[in-house]
Amino acid sequence: MKYSKKIILAALALLTCTITLYAYAVNHPTNALSHKACTSWNIVQRKMFTLSHPDFSMYSKVDRSKIVIKEGTAAEVPVLMYHYVTPKQDNREPNNKSIIDLEVFEQNMKYLYENGYQTVTLAQLEQYVNGEISLPEKSIVITFDDGYQNNYTLAYPVLKKYHFHASLFVIGSRIQPAPVVFDPAKKSDISKPEMQAGSDVFEYNSHTFNLHHKGYTVCGDDLPVTLDTNLLDHDIEQIKQIGIDTPYIAYPYGYFSVQMIYKLQQHGYRMGFTVMPGFVRPGDSPMVLPRLTVTNDTDLPTLLRTGTNTHSSSEGL
Repeated sequence: MKYSKKIILAALALLTCTITLYAYAVNHPTNALSHKACTSWNIVQRKMFTLSHPDFSMYSKVDRSKIVIKEGTAAEVPVLMYHYVTPKQDNREPNNKSIIDLEVFEQNMKYLYENGYQTVTLAQLEQYVNGEISLPEKSIVITFDDGYQNNYTLAYPVLKKYHFHASLFVIGSRIQPAPVVFDPAKKSDISKPEMQAGSDVFEYNSHTFNLHHKGYTVCGDDLPVTLDTNLLDHDIEQIKQIGIDTPYIAYPYGYFSVQMIYKLQQHGYRMGFTVMPGFVRPGDSPMVLPRLTVTNDTDLPTLLRTGTNTHSSSEGL
């Protein structure tokens, strides 16, 4: 009996010591060991969250074993990701992987058109992911993040020329009430009238209203504030108020967490896009879909064949 008490007391002391060390590491992540402890503590928190929310699942409910890919239909769909488009002569940041020369973008669209690719909407992609429909073998999704004015002034005419559809993930707070005079050498954001004029090519989805910036610190890392779920309710309300009432979102900087996904699902979001490279397939987890970053250096045929992209990165917390 004496020994049992000693063992229990020793175990309690060890547990108390461990929790104290973890708490210190989480609040003072100043070295590799404490950073590792902090990261592992976050893993424990995620596990506790999922266990305490039995109604939550970020995974697909589709039974992959029952999905039949018919001959001549898509076994996988590439989702291409672009950001900023500018003529090569105006590209002041050639090493910025978020900027693509207009000439390269047009070559991309011409290649897709000449090789028989067809663009699909996000609603069609959602049905495909859920195993509800098949898509043509060479289906593709084209997306743009942030909502720059050049997406309308420069990319829109190219997309329309090749009869392509695209999704613009807009930052709601940056949408302008009226167009400014477009200058390809300066950064400017899309306006409401331009969005309306481009709606025959673009659909508009969420990149948050005003949470596309960093400032949320986890384990010493400066991360997007979207990971602070206390901010999400108001932000979602704001973006819906300006008319971007959509079940589709692209995560700022590609970061996401189980807590964030749960909150988004509570507000009716059904698909979330990361910056993880890969193809979208039936039965995939709809809230963590991959995309393929396209840059000036990208060999598009190789990217579409292999799905590899050495320039993209992502974090899931």
